[in-house]
Amino acid sequence: MSNNQPDGTEQLPPAPNPWQLLTAFNTPGPRWPGALRAALAMLIPGSIALLLGLDHEVVLITAGSCTVIYGEGHPFRTRIRVLLIAATLIIFGTGTGALVGQTVWGHINAGDTHWWLLLTVIFSCAIAGVLLFASNALRLPPPGPFFIVMVSSASTMTPRLGVEPWEVSMWSSLGALSGLLIGMAPALYNRQKPELDAVNVLESAIVALKEHGGVSVGRRHQAESALANAWFALADAQVIRGGRIIDPSRSELVNRTLAAQQELVKVSRGQLTGATAGDNPTYVDTTRLTIPHTRPSVRFRLYRSMSWHSHATVTTVRILTASLIASVVGIALGFDRPDWAIVSAVMMLQMGPDVVAGTIRGVHRLIGSIIGIGLFALIHWLDPNPLGLLLFLAMTQFFAEIFVVRNYAITVIFTTPLALLMGGATHGELGPVVVSRIAETTIATIFAVLALWYVLRGADQKRHKELTERCFSAMGNLLGALTFKTPAQALAFRRDLQHELLGERGTIQSLAANHRPVAAERWDRHLRIQVAGYELLDYCTHSADRQLSMPEVESLATLVRECNEVVSPETR
Repeated sequence: MSNNQPDGTEQLPPAPNPWQLLTAFNTPGPRWPGALRAALAMLIPGSIALLLGLDHEVVLITAGSCTVIYGEGHPFRTRIRVLLIAATLIIFGTGTGALVGQTVWGHINAGDTHWWLLLTVIFSCAIAGVLLFASNALRLPPPGPFFIVMVSSASTMTPRLGVEPWEVSMWSSLGALSGLLIGMAPALYNRQKPELDAVNVLESAIVALKEHGGVSVGRRHQAESALANAWFALADAQVIRGGRIIDPSRSELVNRTLAAQQELVKVSRGQLTGATAGDNPTYVDTTRLTIPHTRPSVRFRLYRSMSWHSHATVTTVRILTASLIASVVGIALGFDRPDWAIVSAVMMLQMGPDVVAGTIRGVHRLIGSIIGIGLFALIHWLDPNPLGLLLFLAMTQFFAEIFVVRNYAITVIFTTPLALLMGGATHGELGPVVVSRIAETTIATIFAVLALWYVLRGADQKRHKELTERCFSAMGNLLGALTFKTPAQALAFRRDLQHELLGERGTIQSLAANHRPVAAERWDRHLRIQVAGYELLDYCTHSADRQLSMPEVESLATLVRECNEVVSPETR
């Protein structure tokens, strides 16, 4: 076993605890700076619109201002790119959605069948399917594409506001520009703050875990997530690369992260690891005490997910199945917001949760939506002036950002009024709106849970076999590269191997939650694969700048061959 592995054998993760999942309240560190930026991104352009007498356009600006949410936590050198991508997707989504909505509502208002709403279903499902596959294939963290799908889908209802599609795009663009500028503003006074904050949050999470004796599932999940975020931030800020420090001026941040990871290993030693209080994997091996490699290219990650059993494919198929059935049922019952069912399914399943965690998230969605609809009903009854409405929208944006990684039920309370207002719900009678939205949420929740339990139910078992084979293929590719390249020159192959090892690790943990007998039978093989793979990676890290001798390569090949002989072909 590598010297970078802690003593003791990692044990099979415990079965998920529904009560812990239901009551989990994550504390990922201070969220108010980002939440304040999210509110300001809406307030500033919204106030300008009000001064110009553009009262109804405030809600459209709100859609674009969601851009700022996607930059939070990213180092500034990558934040600008993330914000530009998010802004482009939101502007395109809202503009296209408004164009689809204009066609649909034009026909319905002319007396045609309300089944024209199926066109909005096709549009929303297309947007959701593409973004969800990409998000899961790239292993992006929360909030994922949820806000983009929400505002794009809701924009199909904007004809009720009496605005043209080009106006929707224009006002969304203004909100996106505001989000872009406010999201990058902190770079003017501290360009290294995001990565520093990530390390501070990690250290705070470790302290909180130790205070709970290391036995709190929720605290451990927070610590693991904080560790992954810290390493990603340091990699994106170009502090680390190839398992080494490449910016010595910021080596202190790396040393602090390594020290925090060592504390995590110590406090978790002897405890069952891998248990999660969330529904998204952390994609970092918390049992190791070395600097991880950075992520492979976008093209590689997308390509690797183009499998029928991949996490990205299974998640997308489940969401589209639930969305299509729930929205069609809603139309058949006479409801007029099929996009509502689609957004509900996305909210529940977008990170590809395990069955128990996903079911609990469905409960969160239902409870949060009902309270959120009640909050909307209160605003509808109060009938505030445009300035009051703007302040209310800013408040919902603020609290949605505060709670988006803390508790899903509370997050939904604040995203629900926003989606209702974007869809022009204030232009109809309150009673039918409340009844239909609650009914649609219930229908969507039921079908999302059914999809989670019964659609491609055995895919994770097949995915684990596939990933086992890919781990050996990646080890073979790296060994082949090392015969004529230095480890530094073979960096892409090293990244690919770590990517497959993390994927295999995440899948065996899903098996432990969904199919425990299968996971127990494969657990020893999983540990052997992880040890062999990381032995190879560690050797490369320690000898990065020299070409390995043939005896060294043969020794590493023998290690992989012995592991391959032990791991049963039936698992692959």
